[in-house]
Amino acid sequence: MKPFGETARETRAKASELAEKTAENARLTAEGAKARIQDGYGRARAATEDFAAKASEQAGVAREAAGEALEKGKAQAKRANSKLKDVAEKQPLTLVAGAVAIGALLGSLLPKGRKDDADS
Repeated sequence: MKPFGETARETRAKASELAEKTAENARLTAEGAKARIQDGYGRARAATEDFAAKASEQAGVAREAAGEALEKGKAQAKRANSKLKDVAEKQPLTLVAGAVAIGALLGSLLPKGRKDDADS
């Protein structure tokens, strides 16, 4: 049988070795978790930057299309105004007749009034 002191030293050495292994395992686990978190953060950041770039590009395209539509609308309004002025100067009666015809058309589209029950 071993002396008590020797058994205690062996037990202490084994406990110390186990503590070192546990500490090393904890360190490795923490490093692995840190690496996975950093990788996830990097991927999320890259995806966010990509999304922001695409959104900015689409906003630019939309802004450009809106500007073109505005310019086309202005040009059409200018042409319509010019034609209306020409008709008003050259054929004022035609313009009045057209306005009367449009008024009559709109009037025919309106619902008819109801007769009061007292009249029947």
